[in-house]
Amino acid sequence: MRSEEACIGKRVRVRESARPGPTLSASVGTIERRWGDPSYTALDVLLDDGSLRLYWHHELEEIAQRAY
Repeated sequence: MRSEEACIGKRVRVRESARPGPTLSASVGTIERRWGDPSYTALDVLLDDGSLRLYWHHELEEIAQRAY
């Protein structure tokens, strides 16, 4: 994900290379807050398991929203 694409409320998946262990139970979440320089953003992501983690923009990938 590019820094300028990282918007609050966007659904994202944590890239495998950014996960702390071989398996991270919750690798999908929602961007809650942006930090730092707009060209190189850090993001608070509320993962689906309820935990809040900080990631760099390049550690995340956007996931498509389902149409309801």
